[in-house]
Amino acid sequence: MTVSSELQQGYYDSAPMAESRTAGWNYMRSPGSAYRAGDTYYLTSYEAVRYAQRNPEIFSSAKAFDAISAVVKLIPLAVDPPEHKRYRRILDPMLAPKMIDRIEDRLREQVRELIDAFAASGECDIVRDIALKFPTQAVLTLFGLPGEDLPQFLDWVDALIGGAVTELAEPSEQQMTAALGLFGYLQEHIERKRANPGDDMLSDILSLSGDDAWDDAEVLGLGFLFVLAGLDTVTATIGFTMMTLAENEELRRAIIEDPDLIGPFIEESVRLELPAPLTPRVTTEEVEVDGLTIPADSRVMLVLATANRENTDHPDTIDLADPVSHLSFGGGVHRCLGSHLARRELRLTIEEFHARITDYRVPDGFTPQVVFPSGTLHLDSLPLEFSVE
Repeated sequence: MTVSSELQQGYYDSAPMAESRTAGWNYMRSPGSAYRAGDTYYLTSYEAVRYAQRNPEIFSSAKAFDAISAVVKLIPLAVDPPEHKRYRRILDPMLAPKMIDRIEDRLREQVRELIDAFAASGECDIVRDIALKFPTQAVLTLFGLPGEDLPQFLDWVDALIGGAVTELAEPSEQQMTAALGLFGYLQEHIERKRANPGDDMLSDILSLSGDDAWDDAEVLGLGFLFVLAGLDTVTATIGFTMMTLAENEELRRAIIEDPDLIGPFIEESVRLELPAPLTPRVTTEEVEVDGLTIPADSRVMLVLATANRENTDHPDTIDLADPVSHLSFGGGVHRCLGSHLARRELRLTIEEFHARITDYRVPDGFTPQVVFPSGTLHLDSLPLEFSVE
């Protein structure tokens, strides 16, 4: 542990992250396992991060999202125990792998159509042509919303999260306008599905009764959670996974020859190139972590990316024979609600891309760069060129 009064606000924003996450996370780890920069405290070691995750009564998720909750409460992210348990008890089974199986064929067809649109051209941009569209299509499918609404939904998503920054600030005018549009859209479909439920997650939630029943505000909060926390993260991860495969022919060939390696590859890729590398919390009381005293009501960042690089002899590289347990989908009571859906989207993207295109590369002269600083680490663009068979 290192305590430094010299580290300034915005320390994270100065990390050399754009071209090398290895350099960036070494920079974030260098002050110690627990330290303060400006008015923010950072926990970087695996043990420190896990301590915070295991003690949500001290490290509050709800308080960390107060600014957003003034507009809409993100269910269940912006809810602490014990109330949080009620939501997870209902939602976890609805997003279990066997439930994702119900929509897999539709998801596979969606990503297949996206790939077919450029497969004969010899070139594409993974971000523009797949990553921005497929996760939103998946959420529309999950909630039973019309697929033809994709363009409007993409406009709202871009306005709400396209300009996100590392600090959770008051919503901008553009974000408020998009939020109102999305509010109205979701409310309209909530009313429709209450009257005529379908075979989808939104209908399942609206059919709950008794003590389990949700009001409209709760359903809206869940919808906004998927938009604000579940779309850009999967978009970013699709970009990172395809970048890794495009830049590493040996790795790509191994996965094509043995599809059973797709699972370990996804876990290792998500471990190293996680789009949401910092998780915000606010302390409810004074607490000591690794010798550092953190006062009550302090903003704390759990640095998942540095924790992911511990407990392994290959911290910064992919090893398909030795995938490492990671925290990229969080941990404790607030582990990622949509992790199974995200993993399925990644698998389907890889499978369907390789079913049509196996020899691809980043064009000469183009260096993929991460947009930084940003609320979500992501690529703005990933052009690929490939052989047309």
